[in-house]
Amino acid sequence: MMYRPFIVGMNIYLRGLERSDIEDPYFQWLNDREVTQFMESGNFPNTLEDMESFFQSNSLNKDTVIFAIIDSQTDKHIGNVKLGPINWISRNSHMGIMIGDKASWGKGYGYECVKLIVDYAFNVLNLHKVMLGVVEQNKAALKLYQKVGFTIEGICKEQFNLDGKYCDVLYMGLLKRDYLTTNGSICFDPDGIDFYVD
Repeated sequence: MMYRPFIVGMNIYLRGLERSDIEDPYFQWLNDREVTQFMESGNFPNTLEDMESFFQSNSLNKDTVIFAIIDSQTDKHIGNVKLGPINWISRNSHMGIMIGDKASWGKGYGYECVKLIVDYAFNVLNLHKVMLGVVEQNKAALKLYQKVGFTIEGICKEQFNLDGKYCDVLYMGLLKRDYLTTNGSICFDPDGIDFYVD
């Protein structure tokens, strides 16, 4: 049984992030250097007070949407995905994803999640563009985003410190029309929660 699903994929589903999610294992993901090495988070010890503050500020923020990523087979919380801040005038948003459960790495969940959240951004929220930043050394993420259709729009030289080495950050974007051209028409079942592609 899925617990409060909002968007259902083939192997994962997305639901709203709840207060109970901010404790273990999510709490410890942000203290795991292997998980956070390409993120701004993780440079300082994570505390429950930090998590509570993060949850409170984002749960009341209408310009940010955060989902828990759940493994459909085990109903296990394996990561989070976020759209925000959302610019409702220009109809664009930044996107971020973290698969914190290392046992879930390499199974295609990240790709499926990015597809689901981009579909949601374009088809439900009616956004025009989704953007993200990725550290150049994060080859797996770069390949994933390009597979979905994101293209590199700019490079910020030596913007990220990775274990004492300054690395470039690639800024990527995806327009709704380009995504639809590449991926076909997107359908959302208003009576349910399933996305599918014609």
